[in-house]
Amino acid sequence: MKNGTQKEKIKVMIVDDMVSLCRKYESVFSQEEGMEVVAVAHDGYQAIMKSAVARPDVILMDIEMESKYAGITATRQILEEFPAIKIVILTVYEEDEMIYAAFQAGACDYILKTASPAAMVACVKDAYYEKSILRPQVARKLRREFKRIKNNEDSLLYTIYLVQLLTDTERDILLALHEGKSQKDICRERFIEQATLKTHIRNIVKKMKSKSIEDVVEKVEQSGFFYYMDKLREKSTEYFTKED
Repeated sequence: MKNGTQKEKIKVMIVDDMVSLCRKYESVFSQEEGMEVVAVAHDGYQAIMKSAVARPDVILMDIEMESKYAGITATRQILEEFPAIKIVILTVYEEDEMIYAAFQAGACDYILKTASPAAMVACVKDAYYEKSILRPQVARKLRREFKRIKNNEDSLLYTIYLVQLLTDTERDILLALHEGKSQKDICRERFIEQATLKTHIRNIVKKMKSKSIEDVVEKVEQSGFFYYMDKLREKSTEYFTKED
């Protein structure tokens, strides 16, 4: 409270690379008695710098500015320094990928740029008073994403995450099995006992969250991991051949 009676105004910052839209939003919030626009920025860098100076309560943040995810990057960096700031994402389309990335970065809500002035004001107030709710459409998106993750545990990214948990020796053994080498061949090439190899294989199966080494090899093959690794090696070979 100011002077014990007057309510403090909600300090709003607007971030969008379209000057005309910024002016439109600025006009909307300037007409609200309990709000004031304390800063306007047109790219992610400006957003980070101006938020440090203006210390807004709520930021309306465009996503795609100087780069596709500029707003999300700015959101993450701002909240690392000033976690009390509430950030609402401005977007043109309700693209699932963008929405997930925004929430992961710490945004508390999002609103379409085509929303009415009343909806904009209500969204900012909800964010300020921490009343932003998981609206039905957002909940549906998140449920779809959780289902997608669960149903795609053999995806390339998930496989890369699991493979990086393996030791160098375990990765070499997995690659050898993918190439069709028998366990006897692997033992002979690596000068190890069968019991040692079985220990490595048990560790691989456990880390890859599978039931058997056959399941592991199949999972990694289906993800395309070996294919992309082969392509990467080919490009590396080409590069060094050209350098020579």
